[in-house]
Amino acid sequence: MPGSTLAALPRTIVRLKYWKSQVPSRALSITSVRRTDNDDKNFAVSGPVPPKVSNATGCLKYYLKTFIQKSSLSSVIMSKKFNVVFVLGGPGAGKGTQCANIVKNFDYGHLSAGDLLRAERSDPNSQYGALIANHIKEGSIVPVSITCALLKKAMEASGKNNFLIDGFPRNKDNLDGWELEMKETATVKFVLYFSCSEEVCVQRCLKRGETSGRTDDNEESLRKRIVTFNSSTKPVIDHYENLGLVKEVVAESGPSEVFEEVKTLFNNL
Repeated sequence: MPGSTLAALPRTIVRLKYWKSQVPSRALSITSVRRTDNDDKNFAVSGPVPPKVSNATGCLKYYLKTFIQKSSLSSVIMSKKFNVVFVLGGPGAGKGTQCANIVKNFDYGHLSAGDLLRAERSDPNSQYGALIANHIKEGSIVPVSITCALLKKAMEASGKNNFLIDGFPRNKDNLDGWELEMKETATVKFVLYFSCSEEVCVQRCLKRGETSGRTDDNEESLRKRIVTFNSSTKPVIDHYENLGLVKEVVAESGPSEVFEEVKTLFNNL
């Protein structure tokens, strides 16, 4: 019997004690208990104890059978893991654009670690808002515990099983935190890496900044973010490369041309 089932048996005993107080004492005498052919029919019914079960042995069997069935179902549900593809690349490499294209053509949900953090920063009731705002302004990395909590919450609320997560993990701390906090929640299928030169990335982001309203789409912040990517995120990509889990796409051409390669990749999974 699973440990979680054993741990919860005291609650069953408490319920039995309550039931015992509600029936005549003569019905609980072990010497007077007689198993009937109808017991198994009663035990198969879910919900309250069936009226025909009028002895201690029958009631115990009913409660244990029902409890174990529910515990087993719960274990099956909780053991299901999400499938995750990490989408990595420098700022302006086109991660968000390509993720949107993948979602339109394949059965994936899209979670942007950056978007989740920015939304949390804008939430006046968030306890992390000021901390996240400072990290984004400086181009530094938000603590992994916050990012993992937001990702997990979003996955559980989505109703989907397959996810693209872009902009994460961004460093070894993110990677270690993911493996520690999310190993029972999700399985990394592979890393989709969009490679792009620094100058192309900067020019794309500056153009985006004209309409995006993002405070980090300025050249000073962009240069800092690119340095951070090369020093912190590239080693994460190298880690997955050593595991044979990286699929690289050169992203210097237009979005349509890049997606043709991405589409071929996903069609061959």
